[in-house]
Order: sequence, then structure tokens, then C-alpha cells
Amino acid sequence: METVISLISALSIAFSISTSNDYKQPRIIDAFILAYDEMYKGDSGLSSKKYIILDMESLYFTDTTYEEREKAIQYFNKKYNKTVLNASLFRLQQIGLASNIGSLRIDGNLLMFTSIEPNVDGGIVVKGYNWVSPVGASEFRIILNIIDGQWKVIESKLLGVA
Repeated sequence: METVISLISALSIAFSISTSNDYKQPRIIDAFILAYDEMYKGDSGLSSKKYIILDMESLYFTDTTYEEREKAIQYFNKKYNKTVLNASLFRLQQIGLASNIGSLRIDGNLLMFTSIEPNVDGGIVVKGYNWVSPVGASEFRIILNIIDGQWKVIESKLLGVA
């Protein structure tokens, strides 16, 4: 039920941001890039891998375009000089790059969202993982708001490490 509520919240945020005619607001993909970047750089112990895998197959990315997802891939490729892939844990399991229990068989970090909810300031609260395996993951909570027409990280907190 929490996932359904989170999904509905994320879709309503993305829809309201993309359809506002009052003024041009930043796209939700920019918030997602910042959140993934916070999860990646916030976990130096897990971030030494060869690949960065962005889960942009989840329902949270429904309102993003192919070009926007490519923008995210290029951002991480340029900033960290690593090969960047777009795949969910399920997809990685399907193609043999993750075990059935969720351990990655590829030397990489999988960044994925578990919930996206609106906050009281008109921004969003993102929870997600920097994932290598069920016992090699860090959970984060990132709060983002729109300031001066751009998404900004207000708070980034490491919630736990496995």
C-alpha cells in the first residue's frame, strides 16, 4: 500500500510540474538526477565500482522522456567517468547480471528509488538505495525543493547500511 501511495504522489508531482502554465518549472528528471547523485556520492564505500546503474525503468520515471533519461546517463558518465547503464534489479536478474537473491554480478552500483512523496514546502522527499547486494546497500532519504527555478538538495541523510 505504501508503494501505491508513493507512486500516486510521485505521478501527481510530476504531472503538476510538467503541466503548469504559470511559469516554467524545472523538470522532475533534474530532481531525480540530484537524488541519484546524492545517493552515489554519499556512499564512498560502495561507490568504487566500475559501473553505475540507474534504475529508470520504475514507475517514477513514467513522465520522463527518453531524452531526459539519456541526460541522466550522460550526467553520470561525464561526472564520474564510468560506464552508466539503465536497468532495474529485475532486469539485471533477467539478463544474468544479478543473482536471484539480488546480488549484482557486475562490478557496479545500482541506484534505485523506493518512494517519492511530496513535502510540505512543495518539494519532494525521495528514499532509495545505493545497491550492490542485499547485504551491501545503503539507504538514503533526500529532500529536494525548487529554489530560484531549479531543484536543489535541501537535506541528504544516510538512513542505514547493510
